Amino acid sequence: MLSNLFPVKDKNFKVFYHSDCLEHEAFHEHPERPQRLAVILKACEDIDQQCPVSFEQAEPAKLKELGLVHSEDYLRSFESCVFSGKSYFMSADNYICDTSVDAVLAAAGQSIALAKKLMLGESGFALIRPPGHHASKEKAEGFCFVNNVALAVEQIRASQAEAKFLIVDFDVHHGNGTHALYREDPNVFYFSLHGNPDHIYPHSGYEEEQGRGDGTGYISNKPLAAGCSGEEWVRCLKDSLDEISQSFDFDYLLVSAGYDAHREDPYSIMKVDDQSYLEVTSYLHELAKTNCNSKLGFFLEGGYSLEVLARLIPASIELLAHLNQEGS
Repeated sequence: MLSNLFPVKDKNFKVFYHSDCLEHEAFHEHPERPQRLAVILKACEDIDQQCPVSFEQAEPAKLKELGLVHSEDYLRSFESCVFSGKSYFMSADNYICDTSVDAVLAAAGQSIALAKKLMLGESGFALIRPPGHHASKEKAEGFCFVNNVALAVEQIRASQAEAKFLIVDFDVHHGNGTHALYREDPNVFYFSLHGNPDHIYPHSGYEEEQGRGDGTGYISNKPLAAGCSGEEWVRCLKDSLDEISQSFDFDYLLVSAGYDAHREDPYSIMKVDDQSYLEVTSYLHELAKTNCNSKLGFFLEGGYSLEVLARLIPASIELLAHLNQEGS
């Protein structure tokens, strides 16, 4: 077990995972499958034993804790749908099985646990599924039921009401759920780098969508063309975030980390490679170190090549762990 191989130590980079996240499984072939997380966890066993990283299984969340983000009616409807034996919830893409609630609560629990570590000035990675960035207050879609990164935001704000957040979403799909949750909120800046909405789900995230009301100007969508190279992807992300960080002071940097812009992803329309992901990971660490005392949290979103996930996420964790140690 990873928590035995890499026990908890105070100054280590923290990785949260839970075996119940594997319990969400379709009755048919589906891209968002348990193997996505299983291969990551297996590959993490090969991380160098000297790496300053700790793996921990936090307690699953209680359903009522999800009310920080989602409405009570929505949560009751989801639970009822699962327990009644239905095969999907709200959308045919959102399959469910009799243990889907267990998986969702386990993922939420790891997100909450990471949020609590961030409040203590630490950093970490939540290795979770199902993903969350398409889920809004009362809507499940795009394989997502609970918005995990938003849950972390609201867990922190429950104790630190004035905290400000920069959310960086580099999944190839626009995080329309996160966008909807914070489009009127001037204390949360949402930045998304994704494929052209004309050609890719969820067909939102145009550059002119910049928030509304008090939140106008606190959303930045950067759609990129099909076939985008890793160099272009990195340059757009760095240039955009350099500019944002000049005008927006943030206390926490949260990352919706999707790996489906990778050139080997079976559903990708981009050509991003391993080195580009690692370069962005290192950049985000430095951005957090410079702007918010290294309070940096990664939350797993998409990515559907098992080979890429098994190779790239352990490498990213090792990189973050060593950078974290150097900065402490």
